[in-house]
Amino acid sequence: MAYRSAPIAEDIIWRAPLPTRKRPLADSVRDKIAEQRPHMLECFKLDEPHPAQAKTLAEWMRPTELSSLLALYSDHIYRNQPTMTRENKPLISLWAQWYIGLMVPPLMLALLTEDAALDLSPEHFHVEFHETGRAACFWVDVQEDARASQSSPSHRMEMLIKQALIPVVETLEATGDINGKLIWSNTGYLINWYLGEMKTLLGEEQVNSLRQQFFFAKTLSCGLDNPLWRTVVPRDGLLVRRTCCQRYRLPDVQQCGDCTLK
Repeated sequence: MAYRSAPIAEDIIWRAPLPTRKRPLADSVRDKIAEQRPHMLECFKLDEPHPAQAKTLAEWMRPTELSSLLALYSDHIYRNQPTMTRENKPLISLWAQWYIGLMVPPLMLALLTEDAALDLSPEHFHVEFHETGRAACFWVDVQEDARASQSSPSHRMEMLIKQALIPVVETLEATGDINGKLIWSNTGYLINWYLGEMKTLLGEEQVNSLRQQFFFAKTLSCGLDNPLWRTVVPRDGLLVRRTCCQRYRLPDVQQCGDCTLK
C-alpha cells in the first residue's frame, strides 16, 4: 500500500503550481511611479546606492549643517540683489517646499496604492542637496513596515505625518526664524492637491474621506493635535490654501498662481 501511494504523492507535488514569489516592494513602487508620475523618479530613488554626500535627517538637522545649507540657499536666492535685506522666514518656507514637495507625493503614491507599506523611519532616507543648498533628490532604503501593511489608508497617512513630516518641521522651527504653522500650511496645500491628482486611483469617496479626516479634524486618531487641521479651507466649492507661503517676499521668485493675497 505504501509502495503504491508514493507515485501518487510525487505526481501531486510536481503538478501543483509553484508558489509565486512576492515582487520586491522597491520594484513595485518604482513601476507605479513610472506609470503615474515618471518625472518623480528623477528625484526619488528606490534601493539604489546613495551618493556619499547624501545625508539622513539626523545628519542634516545638526545646527551647523542646516545653517550651512540655508546660507547657501540664501546666497542663491539673493544673488541678484546683494544689498537687499535678507528675510529668513520666506527663505525657509521655500526651502521646506522643495524638501517636502519632492518627498511627499511619491510617498503618498506608495502608501496609498501598495498593499505593503514603506517603513518611514528617517534612517531609511538619504537626501542629496543641490549646490544651492535645497533638497535635490531622495534615496530610499526600501523596507516594509509589516505592521503598517495591515493598517488603513488614513493610518498610513498619519504615519507619514508623524514619522516623515513632524521631525522636519520641528527641526526648521527650531531655527527660531519660522513658525511651524506656515510650513504645515504649505504642506496641507500640497497634500490636498496630490489627493486630487490621485482621485482616479483611489476613488472620490476615499479622497473625500482622507480630506475630511486630515483637514477638518482637530486631532489624529492617536490623540495628537492634527497639524494639517484647516491648512486648507472651503471657498467657492473648492479647498484652497488658508495662508500665504510668503515666497513673494523673496527676490526673483514667482508668486503662486493662487496666492491668497490676490
